[in-house]
Amino acid sequence: MAPSHDIRERLEAFWAGEQPGLIPFTIYQNEWRHTQDDPAWGDLLARGMGVTWHVSTVEQVPSTDIQFSRETRAADDQVLERRCIRTPVGEIEERYADGWRREFYLKSAVDYAVMRYVVEHTALQPDYDTYWGRVAQIGPHAVALVMLGRTPLQTILVDWVGVEQFGLHLADMRDEMMALYEALLVSFRRRTELAAEGPGRFVSVLENFTSDTLDPRRYRELLLPVYEECFPMLREAGKVVGTHYDGQLAACAGLIAQAPIDAIESFTPPPEGDMTLAEARAIWPEKLLWSNINVACYNMPADELKALVWRRIAEGASDGRRLAFEVSEQYPENWRTSLHIVLDALEEART
Repeated sequence: MAPSHDIRERLEAFWAGEQPGLIPFTIYQNEWRHTQDDPAWGDLLARGMGVTWHVSTVEQVPSTDIQFSRETRAADDQVLERRCIRTPVGEIEERYADGWRREFYLKSAVDYAVMRYVVEHTALQPDYDTYWGRVAQIGPHAVALVMLGRTPLQTILVDWVGVEQFGLHLADMRDEMMALYEALLVSFRRRTELAAEGPGRFVSVLENFTSDTLDPRRYRELLLPVYEECFPMLREAGKVVGTHYDGQLAACAGLIAQAPIDAIESFTPPPEGDMTLAEARAIWPEKLLWSNINVACYNMPADELKALVWRRIAEGASDGRRLAFEVSEQYPENWRTSLHIVLDALEEART
């Protein structure tokens, strides 16, 4: 019998740790949307490639004394944007140029107090209808994933401070950072409860973690306890929990092995990452590996790209289980041909 090309069926098998017949290959909707109207996608989707949509099941309801505003203007051939949050205890702002963030919300101790007010005065409530509406809309070649949001420390680091200033803030404003962390932890617990009670099988925690920005001591102190407290709630509800770990992981690999994480999603081998699939499988034998194929690899000649895919299958899933591939970062300019080559390799691997 030919392997199934139904992406939902194959992902369900992957999430269950079973052999899907054909190893899944997916692309983030956020990447796919740029060219989604190109008819070339028709053949790719028909061959079994899937599109993953990250959909929240939680609605945020800020108190009426919190105001959000955006101002956009053109200057020096750029589109500049200023986003501001005003509260009774002060205001904070972030700035963008051509869609790229140039200035983060948190720059001073006062800013931390303002953001903590925002977190503590934002109610969370279930929004399951949005999830089901998206499921009904996206069609047979797509899969909705529950978007939980980042854990407290990663929210501060990735969204509100930035890598360049994070270490300085941790040293100079630790008390203020930890007060915000605790407020975010209360919120994250509630998010987790709502996700556990709601629809969806795969819960995506878009951490964007890499150990070159957070060392093992901080991982043990500030990430692992959150995982150990919150993720079992999701598992008990029958969910599969995946964390978006797209960077260097070797320094924290032993701690990651301890964490109640089911899937390492966007796992990226060298040179961007620092662990091969063989190394990952050796230290995480039971975890699912949803692996990003390095964008430069798509420029290889067809036979070399196929060989790379087969090698990674041999390293990460010699029995065809607990491995999927995805485009979760930048996708290649030659996607019309290179994605077909990956699909060829996956089909030939099962024959």
